[in-house]
Amino acid sequence: MAKGSIIMEINADALKNFQNSKFNFVDADGNDVDFDNLDESVKYTLRDGETVVEDDMHAKDVVDTINNEYGKTMNV
Repeated sequence: MAKGSIIMEINADALKNFQNSKFNFVDADGNDVDFDNLDESVKYTLRDGETVVEDDMHAKDVVDTINNEYGKTMNV
C-alpha cells in the first residue's frame, strides 16, 4: 500500500459511539486523531484515558476497531 492518506470508511454511527466511549486514539505525538485524515504511514495508539490499550496500530486497524466494536446494534 502506498504511503499517504488512505480512503477507508468509518461508519458514522460507529464513530459517534466510539467518540462517546471512554477510549480514544492518538498518534505517535499524543495528538488526537483526525478520523477524516487517517494516514497509513502513521502509527496510532488506542488509549483508555492515559492507559495504552493497543499500540502500533495502522489506519486500517483503527477503522476496523471502530467499525467492528462500536458499529454493533445494542438492544435496550
